[in-house]
Amino acid sequence: MSASGFRAGFVALVGRPNVGKSTLVNALVGEKVAIVSPKPQTTRTRIHGILNLPAAQLVLVDTPGLSLADSALRKAMSRTTGLAAEDADHVLLVAECRDGAPALSPADKTVVDIARKTRGTVVVALNKVDLLPRKELLLPWMQLYQDTLGPAAIVPISAKVHDGLERLLDELVKVLPESPPLFPQDLHTDQAERFLCAELIREQLFLQLRQEVPYATAVVVETFEDERRDDGAGLVRIEGRIYVERESQKGIVVGKGGATIKAVSTSSRGEIEALLGCKVFLRVTVHVDPDWTDSEREVRRFGYSPTGEGEPW
Repeated sequence: MSASGFRAGFVALVGRPNVGKSTLVNALVGEKVAIVSPKPQTTRTRIHGILNLPAAQLVLVDTPGLSLADSALRKAMSRTTGLAAEDADHVLLVAECRDGAPALSPADKTVVDIARKTRGTVVVALNKVDLLPRKELLLPWMQLYQDTLGPAAIVPISAKVHDGLERLLDELVKVLPESPPLFPQDLHTDQAERFLCAELIREQLFLQLRQEVPYATAVVVETFEDERRDDGAGLVRIEGRIYVERESQKGIVVGKGGATIKAVSTSSRGEIEALLGCKVFLRVTVHVDPDWTDSEREVRRFGYSPTGEGEPW
């Protein structure tokens, strides 16, 4: 396809934890390509969601939420976000309005600084406007981001209820460079199936476990055997390992009589079957890797290096 008239490029989403970046990527792509939970910092690495339009291909790069880097894992996540902003053609800064007088917190200012690293332009999406008690509260926040960052556009949206997404897409496509498609136009993501399956298991850990335990977990798919999967027939056999930092956490993940790990496995299997379009045999075990979140070596081994080095799948 000729590049003439067609636009394609990478847009990195940056923002604080839990502002709805992954929800927005899924809403724009129309497929679940990034896991989502109510807990902040569910996303740990770059996730590519590919949106194919008649005259454009938009590659949305979901990134970890920016927070204080107090462990090897969080430092790697922060570097991942910074590198994604630098590598992308443009940046979509996702923020939300809060009660009270508009003001940028130190975390907000860090996000703004990251957004400025882009080689292209910045578009701001003010998410969760459906939660505002009064719409006029939005205007001062729009003015604040305009004065602070001078973005190409500021678009109020609600990713959850799909409000404002068409206008946001128009603004994003407008700034894309002329280019032929960067990926085959039948793809929604370039992530490997093994990686997506591991992420779906980890999503259930975030949804079903409380307090800090989900943040101490990593998931690796050790075995992925595809047995004649055609048109929904056949079977995929998956063996996954959940890693935690302490024996006490292992006991919580397993649960009394194995109830928790069984619930995680059952829910994960349903999500994976929907992803793969066939029956799945899933076996999940739990292992202890002491203090892995504070080890740069182990963080790389589990695939959370900013450059992807050491990714096990």
